[in-house]
Amino acid sequence: MHKSLFSVVIKKIRLDLGLTQEMLASLSGLERTFISMLERGVKQPSLKTVSSLAHAMNMKSYELLHIVEEQIHAGNVQNYLYTDIDEELRRLDVLESEREKSRIGEIVNTIPIIFFARTPMPEYAMTFVSKNISQLFGYDKDKFMAHSGFWHAHIHQDDLPNVMVRLQNMNASDLLIHEYRFLTANGAWLQVREELKLVVSESGTAKEVIGSIVGVSLPGSE
Repeated sequence: MHKSLFSVVIKKIRLDLGLTQEMLASLSGLERTFISMLERGVKQPSLKTVSSLAHAMNMKSYELLHIVEEQIHAGNVQNYLYTDIDEELRRLDVLESEREKSRIGEIVNTIPIIFFARTPMPEYAMTFVSKNISQLFGYDKDKFMAHSGFWHAHIHQDDLPNVMVRLQNMNASDLLIHEYRFLTANGAWLQVREELKLVVSESGTAKEVIGSIVGVSLPGSE
């Protein structure tokens, strides 16, 4: 069996089915690391492995082997360039990476946890905010991106001084965790929990502030 072509076939079928390596491992009863080695051509499959993978992919063993055989004949394996196989594996790696990023984006924009990035002091202007922010505060993300003062203008006046002190005293070695009240679009105050990290360059210069925010109590008028 041509192990490199088998790796291409297995990975392509897995991606076509929308399966991760972890999911395929669970369905086949094989170790995730072993599947990874199969897809990289490091390991060669036994007939038992072929059977397990075929079953997990809702196929018969001979159907899976037939696909590999078709790939061999299509590529005329005597003259098949390994660079072509490597290129196909790289293409599949890129495809999987894009799908993973898309899936992460779906999850991030569904759960009520906001992810954001800001410039370092003194502006703390938003440079990125996940679009699910409207689920928590009721404002469209463009409101937060429009000008640097929007965020701080909606923090409760009794909480703002402490928030600013904490921001100004951030350092790259610690994670800043604090809570404050934020005015939502419906006019209610929402207690939120914010976790921040200061990112610095190799020279120690502050580059940006990244973080997450989540509501910790139901909105209530105050």
